[in-house]
Amino acid sequence: MSGATNRLERELEAARTARPRDSARYIAVLERAARMCRTDPEAVEVLDPADLHLELATEYQQLGQWEDALAAADAAVAAGLDMHPDPRCLRAEILMRAGRVAEAERIWAAVRADTPGDVWLYNTAGLEYADIGDYRTALDWLTDGLQLALRTSDPERLVDQLADLRKVCLDQLGWPTDALQDQAATFLREQAETRKARSARPEPRAPELSGGGIGAMAFAWFPAGDYEKAVTLWPEFAASANVAGPDGPVPHPQYCRTLQRVLIDYETAGMRKMVIAPVQVAPFSEWCAEHGHEPDSAGTRAEYAAHLAQAGDRPTVAWPPARNHPCWCGSGRKYKKCCAAASLDDSVER
Repeated sequence: MSGATNRLERELEAARTARPRDSARYIAVLERAARMCRTDPEAVEVLDPADLHLELATEYQQLGQWEDALAAADAAVAAGLDMHPDPRCLRAEILMRAGRVAEAERIWAAVRADTPGDVWLYNTAGLEYADIGDYRTALDWLTDGLQLALRTSDPERLVDQLADLRKVCLDQLGWPTDALQDQAATFLREQAETRKARSARPEPRAPELSGGGIGAMAFAWFPAGDYEKAVTLWPEFAASANVAGPDGPVPHPQYCRTLQRVLIDYETAGMRKMVIAPVQVAPFSEWCAEHGHEPDSAGTRAEYAAHLAQAGDRPTVAWPPARNHPCWCGSGRKYKKCCAAASLDDSVER
């Protein structure tokens, strides 16, 4: 990576995470990065022009600069934006928020004609219509989406969200819960029972924590390097359900992928706030010695995860990260192209 690209990447991260948020500064850095990508092939590999323009579209919307947001959205699509639903929906979303509903409706209709089996389309359109208070149209989209998700056994794991959003629309319209809502509730209950019967309780589970009155679940996780040490030091950990493979401990990426599935299962079951607590072997061993705990114990690791989340002296990772942010597993790739993509593959396999 060239020095200029490296510096610009650091500037982007600093501007993105600055508090309070300075949108003008962030937009300026994003625009500069987009210009660099037009002239520097190496920058394209590092910075991803589609993601830069997507971020620009988001920032311009925050400022109410709708034409700039639409131009950025079009540039993101031209740069190869990979998203669900169809990237054209990004323009439709912005038009809806700008009050240009008729223009957006033409896009929704065109995308539906081309991709009638994409449940994300119905979810997204339903959200946008609900946001502008058109609950009747939102209900139509969400009904079609929920029926599709149930008919296809919910490979995208959207039944829960679609049913929740649809219930909001029914309530706003003053209409009672109907048979489709009951069908969704039955489906979700059966799915939860199936997962419970199929899987042992996940080893990384930790006690519920308190934080500002909002419960959180912390999950112990060994980063690469520490994971390899842990499976050597602690045979019970190496033989645990999330780690043991037919030929010994699974590779670290597979260990991460298993935890991703566990987190998704908890999310589906209703857990809304989760954090991943990276466990480093050396400080963990010191903590165990200080407190008289056995390190090769799932309970000890759970307690240590809770300690990390409460103490705040070592960073925990909120899950799930934003799709365009670095993946929680430390691979260096964006979440949408790493563990999020792997979890979608798993849902199809099932």
